[in-house]
Amino acid sequence: MSKIFTKISSLALAAAVVGSGLSVNVNAAELEKKVPDSIELKNAVVSETQENVGVNEVGAGVGDPNVIVPYDVSKPTSTWNLSTDGRYPISGKSSMATLYSNYLFTGVSSFTINIRNYHNTSLKVKLKRKDAILDNTLETYIVKPFSSWQDDLNVSWSVNSSSKYYLEFEGPSEFSGSIQKN
Repeated sequence: MSKIFTKISSLALAAAVVGSGLSVNVNAAELEKKVPDSIELKNAVVSETQENVGVNEVGAGVGDPNVIVPYDVSKPTSTWNLSTDGRYPISGKSSMATLYSNYLFTGVSSFTINIRNYHNTSLKVKLKRKDAILDNTLETYIVKPFSSWQDDLNVSWSVNSSSKYYLEFEGPSEFSGSIQKN
């Protein structure tokens, strides 16, 4: 198949050059050497379309039982009651993928989000509310790369204690922080 593709491509190129009136001293065999074979072309396309490269794809709570995985590459479904379960530590790192907190936070009428960005680019953090049909973005924050404590995200929110909220971190990212009741 690749030889047929190469020959057709070579002939099409030759026809275009001849049809344009230009003179070229190249034969079809030399043209074939210039065209990448299908394996090279396929590898180039695959490397351009891969998703979640460099992301830890261990699911939330799965893997080594002594290691907490406080983020995931899918939206959360389990809940964390900030009133009874307490402060929730969070950290994550991704070269491209969007990361989500592993839990939907609930149980309090106000909470504080603290995030420190260790990546060399600004980090986009979204506070979202889980709704019946579509999730609602309540606020989007841009966290500058860390150089002093003044760069940290430190915000408090008054919320409905029966609603469920989560955080979304757009890649690339490397961050740590917490969510806690006020």
